[in-house]
Amino acid sequence: MPAVSYADIGKKVKGLLGGDAATGTFILNPKLTVSGTTQSGVALTATAVQKGDKLDATLKAAYSTKKYSVDATADPAGKVTVNASVSDVAPGLKLTSAVVLPDPVASAKLTAEYANATVAVKSTVSLSAAPVVDLSVATAVKGVLVGGETAYDAAKSDITKYNFVLGYHASDFQATATLLDQLSTLKLGYTHSLSPSAVVGAELTRRITGADAGSSSFALAYARTLAGGAVAKVKLDSAGTLAALYSRKLSGGEKFTGSLQLQPSDLTKAPKYGFALDLA
Repeated sequence: MPAVSYADIGKKVKGLLGGDAATGTFILNPKLTVSGTTQSGVALTATAVQKGDKLDATLKAAYSTKKYSVDATADPAGKVTVNASVSDVAPGLKLTSAVVLPDPVASAKLTAEYANATVAVKSTVSLSAAPVVDLSVATAVKGVLVGGETAYDAAKSDITKYNFVLGYHASDFQATATLLDQLSTLKLGYTHSLSPSAVVGAELTRRITGADAGSSSFALAYARTLAGGAVAKVKLDSAGTLAALYSRKLSGGEKFTGSLQLQPSDLTKAPKYGFALDLA
């Protein structure tokens, strides 16, 4: 099995429990996304999310070719995040730079990604006087995916992060075991495709050390592709929270997603709901 990046080990588990394009993402606020492409090939995306009485709106412009890509995103706070990348600088090597305006010096970062048939490496360095260096490495050993990530903060002269993951990817299931939070948390994840249209998954999190050592939590999820390409998903966690979503493309090409979250064990709590409408 070829190596995948550290972040992609157990990708289907993360997508089912946390949200992805294939199974949908729970959205508990009204959200509107409008996107389009200009004649010159620039992709424009405007997103508005209502959170209570506050409306957060962002505007993103992106342009890419086979080798180069650049995008800029403006947020409500007046900050503009700019990313630029170059692929195949050398075989398997991709470089990406990122800055946040109006303070490019303090926010500048450089990311290098390298991948071949046996190993995937990613490193991000903040370009400041006291940089933070993030490094992740993943490889495959006889079908088992092995990865680790760490971070070094020069300002603190200390390693501030180290996590490890073991995973196995088959055609119909994925399983992972991850040590997080400087080895203080164990997370087990599993997803299984019951059929081409149905997938089920589970995640168990247990604290190994610390004041809450021995405490555990879990989440279960089931997603199904319905007739006409619509997607339905339900998720239940150990806190008693039940969430459901329904997503489908409309006749005009628009995509609608509706979400509901409630606690069946305590119906005095008002349910939360939201929807997203993507206009392309």
